[in-house]
Amino acid sequence: MTRSSGAGRKRDLARVKTVKIYPAIGVARLGNSTTSFFIGPERPGDRTPPAGGYKDARCRVRRQAARFRVYGFDAAGALVGEITAADAKIEWTVHLANRKADARQFDALNANAPLRNSAAIPNVAPVSDRAQLVIDPGARTLTAPHQSALFDTGMFLGSPVALGEMRTDRNSRLLVLGGFGTSASPTGLPLTTFANNDRWYDDVSDGPVTAKVRIGPSRLMTASPSWVICAPPDFAPAVESVTSLYDALFQIFVDKGWIAEPNPPSLTRDVWPILRRALDIERTSMMASGKHQAAIAAAFPGVGAANQAGRDAVLAKVNNPTNPDVDDADMPMLWSDVYTPGKGETMTRVQYNVLTHWQVGNAIDDWTGAEPAPPSAITPDGLTRAALEACVGGPFYPGIEASWFLRDTYSYLEPFRLDASKLQAGDVTKQMAVPWQADFTDCTQDGELAWWPS
Repeated sequence: MTRSSGAGRKRDLARVKTVKIYPAIGVARLGNSTTSFFIGPERPGDRTPPAGGYKDARCRVRRQAARFRVYGFDAAGALVGEITAADAKIEWTVHLANRKADARQFDALNANAPLRNSAAIPNVAPVSDRAQLVIDPGARTLTAPHQSALFDTGMFLGSPVALGEMRTDRNSRLLVLGGFGTSASPTGLPLTTFANNDRWYDDVSDGPVTAKVRIGPSRLMTASPSWVICAPPDFAPAVESVTSLYDALFQIFVDKGWIAEPNPPSLTRDVWPILRRALDIERTSMMASGKHQAAIAAAFPGVGAANQAGRDAVLAKVNNPTNPDVDDADMPMLWSDVYTPGKGETMTRVQYNVLTHWQVGNAIDDWTGAEPAPPSAITPDGLTRAALEACVGGPFYPGIEASWFLRDTYSYLEPFRLDASKLQAGDVTKQMAVPWQADFTDCTQDGELAWWPS
């Protein structure tokens, strides 16, 4: 909200009635570089590598920081602008935790699976106090620019585990960084499964991000909270999942009537991103390689009668979400949440509707011949979309950044903003594989990378 004059800033501040944190869900990523990090994507569609690349001079993976900002809105809910240290005193609080070892086992879409670390292990003492399975260093608070705090006091079965850190920059924007990819078994047990290894931990985490904003001497406002996920690295950052986490959550809010799906869809904004992602996964999956290129090239971008056969051919390749366990089409070329052998993952109903509108010619023909450049401005909703479009929205087996709980179980205050009052720090990642490296390693053994090649 910074203005060229103090008077202009004060007039804008007087209009502010509510404040919110964006992105509504932010995503940090682990890395083993101790010398540098980079800030995650903040504009939708921006896949530009960070300055210096994704690895440091010793080829160690740089951590991705999630950057959070506070925005002010007027009485009608219209955006006034960003609030920074030039406008107000911002007090940030973050609580990170890892609850994987105390959670239920991952077992497809089964919410009633047995607890991890509940089975007897030969020659290993049972866990008498399950609180020792939760890595929870507690909350940390920063009250001014250029401050930092470590989440370094958590323990797992008596072993210290650091989960990352938080920092404020010169504008009092918040940076959250996750851990360094550390995982271990204090009792020296081997890895035996892709998801449910007892007596193991890793330093994945998640939790609420809150802020208090003091404007002048008397106005103290509590911001609508955000959530941060400190997830494993993305080793193919330019390749997005056909169904991103943004798409998966967007479907929830369409179903709730909070958001309208595009009708008619835009060739540029809606149709092409789906097709481009289907093409991109061919670069990282032998199973998908060569499956979609010819069909998409024959069909896109036209909406007229001349390429009707091409559009029909593309739709014939797409799994219909209304019949996901029967349809054996091959786009996207991925396994599904329910893991029925030979049956593929589906797109969301919104994505499928976008393609069916295009199939019958009901699409805005705004294609200029090339994918448009990312927006130049950073916006509140754009921050959320940019963060979530870089995440896996299916299949959740168990997923990479979050599990199907985020899609099917947890409550929201508004689109993409979790109801933090109904969650604990660590809830979003608790059903994920423990340790995360076991899931990555196991999936490479499939050879064809049929789970989440992006």
